[in-house]
Amino acid sequence: MNMHVEPGNNLMVIDDESLICEFIADVAGSYGFNVRACCGLTAVTSAFEEFEPSLVLLDLNMPGDDGVEVLRFLKDHRRDAAVMLMSGEGGRVLEAALRLGQDLGLNMLGFIEKPLELERLESVLHQNWRGQWLITEEELRLAIDQGELMPLFQPRVHREADGTWRIRDVEALIRWQHPRFGLLTPEHFIPFAEELPLISEMTDRMLKVSLTHAKRWFAEHAMDLGVSINLPRTQLCDTSLPDRLLSITAASGMDPKRVTLEVTERGTMQDPAKAAEILTRCRLKRFNLAMDDFGTGYSSLTHLAQLPFSELKIDKSFVAGIETSESDRVIVRSCIALAHSLGLEVCAEGVESAATFQLLDRLGCDAMQGFWISPAVKAVEVPNLAANFRYQRL
Repeated sequence: MNMHVEPGNNLMVIDDESLICEFIADVAGSYGFNVRACCGLTAVTSAFEEFEPSLVLLDLNMPGDDGVEVLRFLKDHRRDAAVMLMSGEGGRVLEAALRLGQDLGLNMLGFIEKPLELERLESVLHQNWRGQWLITEEELRLAIDQGELMPLFQPRVHREADGTWRIRDVEALIRWQHPRFGLLTPEHFIPFAEELPLISEMTDRMLKVSLTHAKRWFAEHAMDLGVSINLPRTQLCDTSLPDRLLSITAASGMDPKRVTLEVTERGTMQDPAKAAEILTRCRLKRFNLAMDDFGTGYSSLTHLAQLPFSELKIDKSFVAGIETSESDRVIVRSCIALAHSLGLEVCAEGVESAATFQLLDRLGCDAMQGFWISPAVKAVEVPNLAANFRYQRL
């Protein structure tokens, strides 16, 4: 990819496995990173000052060295570099190393368990890119016309009447297979697209393509999976939205009750009265309506009381801490109780470990999604995941 590399986008991969280094280098290079691979502490020491990494991906297990020694080296030489740990040792070892890095004053991003997930790696690279993705309206128009905008699907599991958990629907997450920048996540183009008239076409296309996949899953695998899509904030000022969505859904043969529209609090604040009108009309047309990222806005309770939601999604910032933070557990428990008292279902986002899943199960959560269940995947992978995921509390 012929893309100018911004100053400061230097990625150092510290891992003794050459295939992993090559894999990361290929992916990171497509996003515009300079990449330097080092196989141990000696190589890191000689390359560090010259290369000046802005991001470090560090394997904890290397012959002759271990990641803890490298963490201490980083403490003494470059505290401002962001550090992401990698290992196949399992969550507890990674969590202990993560806490150590934090205690050393390092900028610890978290950890990735091996084998590496492409989606997880791409997320880390996106979040740590320094510079601007220069997107034009003409490129967006071409992307819509040529089918470069596509959904990936993150499965959501639901508690059944017998206490088992199964995949019953998926969240469609828009991606752009950009010819210059590679696979872009929405934060790199949706804010720009929201200011353009073509955001309506993008929204319609995402629903149309997602429902086409849902119908194929049913026809080919006898799987009746629901679909949820995220509504851009500017669409909540467009009074044509409810009729457009119903027309697309009817044309697909899908029941609107199998479609969930996700909105954030920020999306409802631009014109609260018009947003209330549009969302109420959507509910009257039998679409489900979810409040996304609940708890991150200052007036979430007000919106929850005033708008006709059917589901509340607890933000991952609270879910991530419930294993270790009593305050986060109290917040999540209270959110579940509040939602149930209002007759709403509750979905927890950002479930990244079995322990978190089990705790949310005991707290009475109705649905969950996150990397532990599955990252966002291509449509062709959904049927196999839905057929094989099953969990029941012992």
